Amino acid sequence: MIKSLIISISILFGVHEMQSQADTIRVLFLGNSYTQGNNLPQLVEDLSTAEGKTLITNRNTPGGHTLDGHSTNTSSLQKIRQGNWDYVVLQEQSQIPTIDFYRYGFMYPAAERLSDSIKKYNPCANVAMFMTWGRQLGGQQCDGSGSHCSPVFMDFSHMQDSLESAYTQIADSINAYVAPVGISWKSVIEDTSIVLHTADQSHPNLNGSYLAACTFYATFWKEPVSGNTFTSGLSPSFANYLQSKADSVVFQASTSWNHDIDEPKASFTWSQNQDTVWFTNLSSGLSPMMYNWDFDDGSSSSVEHPVHVYAANGNYDVSLQTVYCNRSDSTTNQINIGLITQLENPKDKSSYIHWEKSNNDLIIKNLSQQDVAVALYDLAGRILVQFKCPAKGTSNVSKELIQADFVLVRVVQAHSKEVVYNQWVNF
Repeated sequence: MIKSLIISISILFGVHEMQSQADTIRVLFLGNSYTQGNNLPQLVEDLSTAEGKTLITNRNTPGGHTLDGHSTNTSSLQKIRQGNWDYVVLQEQSQIPTIDFYRYGFMYPAAERLSDSIKKYNPCANVAMFMTWGRQLGGQQCDGSGSHCSPVFMDFSHMQDSLESAYTQIADSINAYVAPVGISWKSVIEDTSIVLHTADQSHPNLNGSYLAACTFYATFWKEPVSGNTFTSGLSPSFANYLQSKADSVVFQASTSWNHDIDEPKASFTWSQNQDTVWFTNLSSGLSPMMYNWDFDDGSSSSVEHPVHVYAANGNYDVSLQTVYCNRSDSTTNQINIGLITQLENPKDKSSYIHWEKSNNDLIIKNLSQQDVAVALYDLAGRILVQFKCPAKGTSNVSKELIQADFVLVRVVQAHSKEVVYNQWVNF
């Protein structure tokens, strides 16, 4: 995430083993006329077909419907319970996210309820929040009675900023994707005089729906839509412009829109006392997560934080594979069991390591920008404890674990395998 006769070296970068994206994706759209307009799901299907891919969609899109309404809608809940969805898209009514009373009191609780139901019946599905677009001229948004209103938005972009905040906040809260359609619209509107709204200044014309479809294509397939031959009757040059705008938003460097939230990251550290190793799993990702450990001695484990006892001295390449649904990631670290054959002459590179004693602890601070492997040896050359210290990190070693008064602290830089610190310490 290499071998050494002295101590284990952590491989800095894990080997990414995510399976290639399947050529068939199933998507359920829950929204209203913004999703239904110009048959948006079909546009995404047609973009997929043009690239030799299969997108199977279903929908429930009653006019003016809210997420709160979908959370109790018999048809919506029945479609969720059918299962086998790769994505379930949630689109809120266009004004609700901008009005605090409805955003916090209705939109967010409903999104949480829907997400819980989606995960219950589709454990591997991704929830995708359909970030909609602002009104063409902005303006204040109020409910029918005028009791609850948004701020007065000066223009489209001002309202879009409020929508972006609402959708990204709830997506972060429920571990959902964001389909940043509204940001794609903003990119076009601020760049040109192209009109994406219909005459009502709210709903999308074909330009707007095609741009939304391009954004969804890039979100679902995780690949650029630029160059796609399906244009829905738009001129090829204009369609390509909208495609490029969608790509620039979805794949911008400043945010992932949570599109990597379902990709597990394997990581672990360990502590050691002679032939016994305690592994701490630091992997990140969504539940349900599975773990496959290989201890390189014929033994394995699926426990999250295993303890392993080695029967023989030697160097062991311990690997951890972290699996979430059809995605996985792996990392390997080498662990040394037994005696070191020779102690090098002490050397000190204080720009890498600083140590200090506090009560019964030895505090080791990694001052470098690289992960390092740390090992402590007794006077006989036996390894007492071994662990990885991350870049700019701090590790504490208890004397109760070491049970020695005089130890050799040896540090190896993970990438270059260079011994960067080798000093005796009076514990």
